[in-house]
Amino acid sequence: MKQFIVSVLLSTAVLMPPAASCNPVWPQPPETERIAYEKSIKSAEDLEIEKGFFAKIWDFFAGSEDTVLVKPFGIHVDDGKLYVTDTGLSTLFVFDITNSKQFSIQGFKSEKFASPIDVATDRKGNIYITDSVRKSVYIFNKRGIALRKIGPESGMQRPTGIAVDKERDILYVSDTLSSEIKRFSLKEWKPLPPLGSKGSGSGELNRPTFITLDNDGSLYVCDSMNFRIKIFDKDGEFQRAFGNLGNTIGNFSSPRGVAVDKDGNIYVTDTLFNAIQIFDPQGNLLLVFGSEGKGPGEFYGPEDIAISKDGKAYVTDSYNMRIEVFDILSYKKK
Repeated sequence: MKQFIVSVLLSTAVLMPPAASCNPVWPQPPETERIAYEKSIKSAEDLEIEKGFFAKIWDFFAGSEDTVLVKPFGIHVDDGKLYVTDTGLSTLFVFDITNSKQFSIQGFKSEKFASPIDVATDRKGNIYITDSVRKSVYIFNKRGIALRKIGPESGMQRPTGIAVDKERDILYVSDTLSSEIKRFSLKEWKPLPPLGSKGSGSGELNRPTFITLDNDGSLYVCDSMNFRIKIFDKDGEFQRAFGNLGNTIGNFSSPRGVAVDKDGNIYVTDTLFNAIQIFDPQGNLLLVFGSEGKGPGEFYGPEDIAISKDGKAYVTDSYNMRIEVFDILSYKKK
């Protein structure tokens, strides 16, 4: 398994940005580049997505302006589409990069979103959105038409992170307040036994937030208040954990989002470090990229992260009101 070379020093100097450049890279020369900044996204225009004919006509008469992101939070990428929740606008934005289209979802007609946190899709392209205030998961088809809702009667107290096992048709929902990962069968639409319970032990959780799945169906949980990443296999058995509270790299200060690349390396956002830390599958630190700021490759409150099949890492840079896009250069190697 290919892995990054550890190219960082255990000091705050690691979090400093690379030398001024149009496209920052990490690590800096003479070491081999592993991560390259590509661009920032604040609106559909940054993805070269144009409005359709009728939308342009409406704008001409109504004087509408292009919607820009206010507080992007959860992010998901699948089948050429980028899904972004915006807690500032209480909206989910769907950017169809492949077909240069976009649309948004603000909830059901009878019940709008209050605080949409995260988003996932199933094998049919159906869209699942958690709302921490409504204590619900809202489900729409791939065109944004409402299908159904899993509400508070399911026992969810504050649903946040979400993921779908497409092979086994299982929905995972991080319930931050109950410190559990709720599970639901999408075949039978019934709850399954949850993962975890409140505590600091091996398989226990304390305020879990974002979650993700790898290609084998293993679940990665950002166990935020235990300052660890917990990993469960596809059958729900606890496998391993790594991380500790600390103010130096390799530790966590405020871990939030988690993603896994094709080599099994684990990417973790930290909202207080304003950086992304990359670990190998065993939890050893490989690389840190990003720093505090407003420039290219800098963050102010990075929340979630998603990695596309072609090796692009999308990070919601929440307080900078944008999405930062990076190339994972190992994907380009044959």
